[in-house]
Amino acid sequence: MEIIYDAKVDALNITFKKGNVHETLEIAPEIILDLDNKRHPLYLEIIGASEKIGLERVNEIVMRNIVQVPEKVLVRK
Repeated sequence: MEIIYDAKVDALNITFKKGNVHETLEIAPEIILDLDNKRHPLYLEIIGASEKIGLERVNEIVMRNIVQVPEKVLVRK
């Protein structure tokens, strides 16, 4: 799993596994889920993440994953 927060566009992107996107669902306003052909989740994007889950929570999510899998987490500012 890879988690990237892009502060310039305030988007939290989570990659569960890489693959070809077969279907894209907007599961809530500005929350996008990409699925493969077996409907397994591949990618989740939360646009306006700091507004939706709070900037502290975004930072906490990113920091928790830096500790767990540092080679997979990137933070862009």
